[in-house]
Amino acid sequence: MQLLAELKRRNVFRMAGLYLVGAWLIIQIAETLLPIFHTPDWVLQALVVFLAIGFIPALVFSWIFELTPEGIRRDAELAPGQSMAPQTGRRMDLLIAVGLLAVVALIAADRYWPGSRTEAPPAAPESAAAAQALPTAPVDAVADGNDTHSIAVLPFVNMSSDPDNEYFADGISEELLNILAGIDGLKVASRTSAFSFKGKDTPIPEIARLLGVHHVLEGSVRKQGNQVRITAQLIEAGSDAHLWTQTYQRDLDDIFLVQEEIAGAITTALKDILGAREVKVDAPTRNMEAYQRYLHGRSRFYQRSELDPAIEDLRFAVERDPDFAEAWAYLAAAYWLIGNTNYATELRRSEIAPLAGPAVDRAMALKSDMPIAVALKGRLTIDSDTPGRVAEGIRLMERAAALPTPDTTPKLWLALIWLELGYLDRALPLLESALQLEPMVGINSGVLGLALAIEGRRTEGAELVLRAVELNGLAVWGNFLAADRLYAGDRAAAAELVAAMLPLFGDRFASERAQSAGLLMALQNPAREQDYLQSALDAPAEIYGLGSSLLLESVMFDGGDRAFKLVESGQTSAWVIINTAWLPAMRWLREDPRYFRLMQSRGRVEYWDSHGYPRGCAPIDAAEGR
Repeated sequence: MQLLAELKRRNVFRMAGLYLVGAWLIIQIAETLLPIFHTPDWVLQALVVFLAIGFIPALVFSWIFELTPEGIRRDAELAPGQSMAPQTGRRMDLLIAVGLLAVVALIAADRYWPGSRTEAPPAAPESAAAAQALPTAPVDAVADGNDTHSIAVLPFVNMSSDPDNEYFADGISEELLNILAGIDGLKVASRTSAFSFKGKDTPIPEIARLLGVHHVLEGSVRKQGNQVRITAQLIEAGSDAHLWTQTYQRDLDDIFLVQEEIAGAITTALKDILGAREVKVDAPTRNMEAYQRYLHGRSRFYQRSELDPAIEDLRFAVERDPDFAEAWAYLAAAYWLIGNTNYATELRRSEIAPLAGPAVDRAMALKSDMPIAVALKGRLTIDSDTPGRVAEGIRLMERAAALPTPDTTPKLWLALIWLELGYLDRALPLLESALQLEPMVGINSGVLGLALAIEGRRTEGAELVLRAVELNGLAVWGNFLAADRLYAGDRAAAAELVAAMLPLFGDRFASERAQSAGLLMALQNPAREQDYLQSALDAPAEIYGLGSSLLLESVMFDGGDRAFKLVESGQTSAWVIINTAWLPAMRWLREDPRYFRLMQSRGRVEYWDSHGYPRGCAPIDAAEGR
């Protein structure tokens, strides 16, 4: 009892309380401010360790010394009448009370105060669209038709000091988007459209108008070690009112439970609109290392500019958990993109392309209803060397397009197959739906622009291909339409269209702008055609693929001779030939015997024989064809 009394007299207990309250406040302030200066995680960790180590010395100091009007003196040196311990104790009581009030205020603010969105780093090329460049008529139609059963999930802000955790924050947003997309009766804006506002200070009501939604979910993610802190808030866009907000501080192992709780809270907040809904989240994996790398890999896959690191991440995920179906699906899709397009890579396309089939088979064996996997399986089936499998592949792609998903990729891929086969009437509804669902995705505008030009609506088609350039720097669709105008005998109109594309590239797409500038020079000066064609011929063969300049220039300037030779020799895909052949002035391509042989080798002629020939195409009896 004498020891306790002495500890109390010397204010040791008060020092302990004051130290703990002060240390907690310091840590909270540091946790908020340090990420602003991009300090590494170890700085905050070192601060916590330093404060913990200082606790005992602070108590020892309080026991040995006392603060007096003459300064700090040893307690043993003071006469009984000289001690200022009672007055010091009262001051410490006041400081503790103020500190506790600050603690309560911080907790209340964190729990209930509706925070504003924090600006994030600039988005990657494919996912970032200029928010100031408002979409044309199709998007306005979406905005006008939004209803209360709709929501957009904005990319959650990375509040961690490690920039690499940006992928984790994006992944959490994508997971929530996919969960909400599975709720019956709730329309969810696509990932690409929602992420186009990343890093922009666009007001919530304006975002909702552009995406055609009534509600917006936004938030932030802070990850340190095995701890994750997620703040989410649901906003009614019309009134900018916060319907619900919550902060979750959990172990990483509980991340799927947090996702389920957030989705459940949203359905509860919208129960008057949606009715009673139960949300259940099944963990795709129990391996948290695999899950984190999967989130990284999937985000990189969506951006398209980092496909090699995406493959590395997704390979890691499936190695750690061979039963991780979603990781297998996106790994297969990344393999296919590398093997069949000209997205940048340091991998050998010829070695990567064959890996897509086994990967997608593994994904579907584990989980048969993933839209991206089913669509890719259909695409691979159509492109297989086995005769008669085009119809089977189309059935798979139709099934994928009908599955619930905010991603329009399955619809787009099916529409591209219909365009390749010449069934424009089947492609147009899919493309119009895709643009309505994802108005900020450049490829949706570009392919619909091509389809409208095939139908003869050249002006409308041109507006959409220009929009594709503005959104994602996709020049290939505009180049296709320029080729059509060139062969229609209007070289000036072809040059005018390419010239209109140049100022839309901006600084993000400098190489695409340079290629289009070269094409414009060749169109304006026919004497330069062969020089331009030769420069494309001199490009490395490894880049031949989606929108390859050599194939396009060959179709435009040498009657497709080099393009057909490259395709027949297996050096590149027939993508450019296939997608330009149905334009009105490009009929000569379809009449070329090499086109017949190409479509016959791909099983398309067999499909036409069984399912009917499209408009503008019919079998003939001739030595070079039929």
